[in-house]
Amino acid sequence: MAGHGTAETLGASAQVAVVSGASSGIGLATARRLLADGWDVAALARRGPRLEALAAEFPAGRVLPVAADLLKESEITAAAAAIRAWRPRVDALVASAGDFFVRPIAETTAAEFERMWRLTVEAKFLLVRALLPLLAAGAGAAPRAVIHIGSLAAHHPFAGESAYQSAMHGVMGLAISQDTELRGQGIRVAVVSPGLVRTELTERAFGAAALGGALTAESIAASIGHLIGVIRGGGYIPEIFQAPGNWPS
Repeated sequence: MAGHGTAETLGASAQVAVVSGASSGIGLATARRLLADGWDVAALARRGPRLEALAAEFPAGRVLPVAADLLKESEITAAAAAIRAWRPRVDALVASAGDFFVRPIAETTAAEFERMWRLTVEAKFLLVRALLPLLAAGAGAAPRAVIHIGSLAAHHPFAGESAYQSAMHGVMGLAISQDTELRGQGIRVAVVSPGLVRTELTERAFGAAALGGALTAESIAASIGHLIGVIRGGGYIPEIFQAPGNWPS
């Protein structure tokens, strides 16, 4: 796990976001969107060089790259410590890291099923838990926003997605429980649930030619930014659905 930057070298007044899965897809698009909107971003992902490349796109100190494997609790704990050394608070967490594959039940291994749940559900739980001291809003402070990336798969059945679809139901349950428990601490938890999005994962699963009607990661990032703004302004939307033009297929 690696990070750099100090509170002294960074602007203290900017809103601060943590984005997981920030090396590609929705996470990367969200990090760029928030940075363009004036936020400073702690970007988490396994692929450190990609995070460094993201940091190089913006003025020094705007991005804290944190290379971490979210399947390892120790690295999540270390990532939270690096963020705490960088900034005294976190105004928004976007938990975007996840996995995706399409495979019949008979061909899905127990290890694949477990990894899907650990990265998609457990890592979200561990991130929120590790960042709670930085997320908790003081009296009079604007509410903090936690946005979990879910999927329309939690609301519509698809064959060949038993691992992914069941994990997305887990994300919904996690978000409902976390919001109920944490709202008294000034933290609101919500979900953005897109349909098919063109990312490296979906291109690998379906092939680029099959994604002509897919959503873009940038459009999902726009919805995430909107939802964060609603929560920071004192409102609340529990879930935003975003369907591609060919939905349902």
